[in-house]
Amino acid sequence: MPRKTQFTSQNVILAALELVREKGLAGLSAPAVAAKMGCSTMPIYSHFRNMHALEDTVVREIWKMIMEYQAKRYTGDIWVDPAIGYVRFARDERNLFRCMLDSHNLELQYELRMRHWEYMGGLLKDYDGFYGLDEYQKERLRYSHAMLTHGVAMSPNIGMNRVIVENDDILSRYLSSASQALLEGYKKIPPIEEEKKRIAEAKLKEITGDV
Repeated sequence: MPRKTQFTSQNVILAALELVREKGLAGLSAPAVAAKMGCSTMPIYSHFRNMHALEDTVVREIWKMIMEYQAKRYTGDIWVDPAIGYVRFARDERNLFRCMLDSHNLELQYELRMRHWEYMGGLLKDYDGFYGLDEYQKERLRYSHAMLTHGVAMSPNIGMNRVIVENDDILSRYLSSASQALLEGYKKIPPIEEEKKRIAEAKLKEITGDV
């Protein structure tokens, strides 16, 4: 009698990732994963208590992938390169990117976004371009930069900016100039009064989830 194939949790995760890559989050189901692996659903439930647990694991893997994209060297400028990596990932892995944003587990979404925010903060901790900015200015600047980057990443979905996003050279030049303009612009913003600053800080914490 032939020996039964032993499937690991990694086999299940890779099959689930491939399904989401092909069909989006809506295509993720136990029968579909089993068909992709060429087995019954038993190996899936032997490693994951339910499909929600598998989906959460897939979402975690996707966030790891996007950070790998962001860690690559594109221009040599750590202020610009993570933005380029974020947009490239959204372009190259459209369904995985959407899955990352559309996870049904809102608590996990919050956890991973905060972890990503801290990760980006670590990358930029000693960035020379932030010289002269206080911590509040840096946070404001980073948030604006994240919104710019996400907007560029999402724009092809509504029929905009395909030329920018689909050409690596144009994308690098665009994000380099836009990121630098944002940085220089924030350096020119005059200090705000303490009370306004306190209110703005509270709003920023509310937006980012920092409590």
